[in-house]
Amino acid sequence: MQHHDEDPVRPPLLNLLTLLTLVTILVAAGYLADYYLRDSRDDVIWYPPRMHCDLREGPCRADIGLNGTLSFEMHGDFASYEPLTLDVQTSGIDVQSVAVEFLGRDMNTGLTRVELEKVADNHFRGVGELRPFTETVMPWRAQVILETSEGRKGSWFDFDIHR
Repeated sequence: MQHHDEDPVRPPLLNLLTLLTLVTILVAAGYLADYYLRDSRDDVIWYPPRMHCDLREGPCRADIGLNGTLSFEMHGDFASYEPLTLDVQTSGIDVQSVAVEFLGRDMNTGLTRVELEKVADNHFRGVGELRPFTETVMPWRAQVILETSEGRKGSWFDFDIHR
């Protein structure tokens, strides 16, 4: 009487290759999740704004690198929930597109992102809204992100809204 083994043993090399394939899939999934879920601020080179500036009084500026400048201005009633006109002008830097992101400085308000339209060379404009809030004074940050041929660059401008 012959005995047939119904469950052949896998060769050790096949087990190793299966394990390596699973690890590769997990690593790739991790990289994809990081790419699609990370905050947009992670891959921006940030440049601080020039001295304190009040956006209610006019444009605020930042130096972008050695030769570039960025001017950011908002028009409208800051204290209402009405849309604000956003205006960005640049010089000394090749900019393909501009986005402005609003977020609360002291509390998680989520992120409101506005893509601006190019209206002239080095001039971008759009309309954005701030999220409603219940605080008497709400500290906000506007992050201006420039898409350039040398990567993403940006600056931020802080402002408070009093209700």
